[in-house]
Amino acid sequence: MSFKLRNKQIKGVISQLRKASNAHAKQADKLQSIVDSSPINKKMGKFQHSDAPDAKGKFKELSPSALASWMIKSRKGNLSKIISSLNQQVVFNRGKNPSYASKMKTVMNIVRKRLGKKDE
Repeated sequence: MSFKLRNKQIKGVISQLRKASNAHAKQADKLQSIVDSSPINKKMGKFQHSDAPDAKGKFKELSPSALASWMIKSRKGNLSKIISSLNQQVVFNRGKNPSYASKMKTVMNIVRKRLGKKDE
């Protein structure tokens, strides 16, 4: 959270420098290059919207086998899209909700079994 706050403050300073003068605009460019080359930005990458339908709470509501069936149907059997979605859920929830993360791993194993891919 603190990174986001500092990042917003830095962006505010950059925009003020750009408006001030040419000399300040060069400083703004240097600051912008530092922000862009941040390890956080390199690690996270740019956000991309998926063409998969929104789950609207199905991940929490459905049982693992029902969720596996819905994901296979909604993602047209594309194993990499399904595993990517489930892996994202595991990564974001393994610290604060380990039981939910283990449910997602179970769903991954069910999907792999149904689509003929061995467990990794």
